[in-house]
Amino acid sequence: MRLVTGIVLGVLVVAGRSRAVAQTEGETAYRKECKSCHGLKGVPPARARDQYKKIKAVGEDGFVTSLSVDSIITILRNGIDKDMKSFKSKLSEDQMRAAAEYILTLAKKEER
Repeated sequence: MRLVTGIVLGVLVVAGRSRAVAQTEGETAYRKECKSCHGLKGVPPARARDQYKKIKAVGEDGFVTSLSVDSIITILRNGIDKDMKSFKSKLSEDQMRAAAEYILTLAKKEER
């Protein structure tokens, strides 16, 4: 029984650490590639709002929170219109996944 409990606890610790690492990687990727237009906390700065008339805060109108991580990855991979470029040459698939998960956390915090 102790062995099973130890294994379960070990798995939980590793899983928790993996989520924390993914969160950190997502935040790092976001700060490097997204922050200049979308703001540190998901709210675009005035300069970005002036330059990109369609840009919204990540939590605005519930749009981002209605997307799946895979949908956000698709946006990161392909870009949107002419205003948001593709990040496939700048971010790996793992980095895009981590960034997408981080973006969702920003959107959910802002939406409240």
